[in-house]
Amino acid sequence: MKRCSLRVRLLRFLLIPVALAYVIIGVASYYSAYHEAEEVYDAQLTHFAKVLRALSRNDSRSVDVASERIDNNELLNLHEYEKNFAYRVWLDGKVILYSSNSQFFGPIAIPDGFVERAIGDEQWRFFILRDGGLTVEVAENYEVRIDLIHHILEGIFLPQLLIIPSLALILWFAVIGGLRPLNTLSGLIRDRSPQNLEAIEVPIVPYEISPIIDSINDLMKRVDDVLEHEKQFSNYAAHELRTPLAALKTQLQVALRTEDKQQAEEMFQDLLPAIDRMQHLVDQLMMLVRIKASENSSESIDLGQLCVETLKDIVPVAIASNRKLESDTAASAMVSGNSEMLSVLIRNLVGNALKYTNDNGRVQVSVSKQADKVVLSVMDDGIGIADIDYDNIFESFYRVAGTGVEGCGLGLAIVKWVADMHHAGVTLSKGLDGMGVGFSVTFKALNK
Repeated sequence: MKRCSLRVRLLRFLLIPVALAYVIIGVASYYSAYHEAEEVYDAQLTHFAKVLRALSRNDSRSVDVASERIDNNELLNLHEYEKNFAYRVWLDGKVILYSSNSQFFGPIAIPDGFVERAIGDEQWRFFILRDGGLTVEVAENYEVRIDLIHHILEGIFLPQLLIIPSLALILWFAVIGGLRPLNTLSGLIRDRSPQNLEAIEVPIVPYEISPIIDSINDLMKRVDDVLEHEKQFSNYAAHELRTPLAALKTQLQVALRTEDKQQAEEMFQDLLPAIDRMQHLVDQLMMLVRIKASENSSESIDLGQLCVETLKDIVPVAIASNRKLESDTAASAMVSGNSEMLSVLIRNLVGNALKYTNDNGRVQVSVSKQADKVVLSVMDDGIGIADIDYDNIFESFYRVAGTGVEGCGLGLAIVKWVADMHHAGVTLSKGLDGMGVGFSVTFKALNK
């Protein structure tokens, strides 16, 4: 049996989705922040270009741009982000205003609007605004956008990186606390005596564990019932063996003490039937124990053919007891089962019918196929069974009173046990000509 830790499984199921969600949120946040930064900075470039256009238009009216131009190339103490912005203002193809960091930009781009250019090892984003002979060119280094996005994401996710270990620790203690009732239940079962099969009582039972405890209690009750049944069976078996053994011992002692050899021989002869009954009882007990302990291996069996083969061994017994044994078996009555056990079932049913049938009586055995079922029937015209005994005849060592027939009360118990192992139902009815009794065992048919 493969073992696994429920605690580790729960933590894995909880933490892995959280980590995946964290990664997905991070990726989505990055692209969202990048898109918003693009929008904000593009809007800023556009606004900056419009302001420069307005200012440069006024300046161009008040100065002679052919002989003088406005120079903005002085060295300034720029802000960290400000150095990433640059601008140039053109009038009739000449630069009249420019920033100190735009001197390496080269010729102005042809199209209007946004243009991306690589200048040296840096990537710049330009916005070109033309108004007659006046052209405004503003640019921004892409690095400022990436830096801003990184700063935003670091501010958001770095604190959250501390949340994951904290969350794992919280979940660890939560899982330990949640599984504590299982540890309590495990301790109660481990410390319990093997002889104690009473229901388990747990102080606090979570709804999720309640079905497990109910199943364990139900199993313990069934085990207790089985052990009680086995105890009764052992007591009955011991009693059934002890009584005839005591009688045999007494009769043997009397035979040994008698001085009349002929009388002693007759007494020894009288011991043989009792020994036969003892042997029959032991055989039945051994058969019942063997059937209970055996594995119910299944194979496809033609029940009709199995019935015919089993009856061949019983015919001599029927002839010797002056009974008429009849059979009517259908062809291809296929069932799934264990042939040895089913043969035992047939022998016990037929043997029981022969035993309780009067001299010159009839026993009829039939196998019929009815839709998706196969029915084995054993009917006789014997003394029958009273209705009040119907509920008890399948119990071990139960014998119907007043029949005058000797037996050990295990034959029908074996029949019921084999039928249950094959998921077959056993029903009783009146026998032949309204007399005797009939047993019907119904199996599920195999479609072949």
